Amino acid sequence: MTEIYIIRHGETENNRLYKFVGSTDQPLNDRGIAQAETLRAPMSQIRLDRIYSSPYQRTMMTAERVRAGRDIPIVTDKGLCEIHCGSWEGLGKDEIEARWPGQLELWEHRPDLLHMEGGETFREVQERAVRAFCRIATAEDGHSVAVVSHMLTIQLIMARLLSVPIRDVWQMVRLENTSITRMQTERDGSFRVLRWADDSHLPPELKNPNVKIAGIHNTSFTAKYTVADVEGEHYFEGFKAL
Repeated sequence: MTEIYIIRHGETENNRLYKFVGSTDQPLNDRGIAQAETLRAPMSQIRLDRIYSSPYQRTMMTAERVRAGRDIPIVTDKGLCEIHCGSWEGLGKDEIEARWPGQLELWEHRPDLLHMEGGETFREVQERAVRAFCRIATAEDGHSVAVVSHMLTIQLIMARLLSVPIRDVWQMVRLENTSITRMQTERDGSFRVLRWADDSHLPPELKNPNVKIAGIHNTSFTAKYTVADVEGEHYFEGFKAL
């Protein structure tokens, strides 16, 4: 069995401003650092053999707080990177709508049909991220690891594992900055999600009051796939020992 703790990075300035950060290598802002610091207490109580992280500053800074001063190696994996948004990088929704009318509608409601100019498709991100995640799970059999990544990347991994179509990737319970998902994978392909998107370590002032689809500011949201749909016993062929 492999024990995996999946963690989203803390807040960046583009997160705060609802701009598309994607592959832009931003560090955590002050609020993001404060969020990441709250990971030290819960994660220091967990024995970890290794920490895997996207190589960006925001994930590496978060991974350092997950390590919490211990002698645990941090391994970078480009497969865990966030979607490359191409010409959208650093832009807000009004700028994007003005330059590419109708494209934000696809981002929010039909992401399976979207291909941003110069960027990745959701399918391309899912393929590389799932490969990386399965490689980690099988290589670390019998160990306990943390995986530090990004909102969309994590949701695309979980969507594939749970047979949720890419069109519905935003319809899963949202991942707060520094939220922790705990799962266990087995060599026969079975896996258990024990905890999904847990943000109980964050005090109220460090939580985001408004639900966000990456780059989109929403004031209301009802998930089609709830915590009850995600947590529990599942099966995925990719977790079979290689």
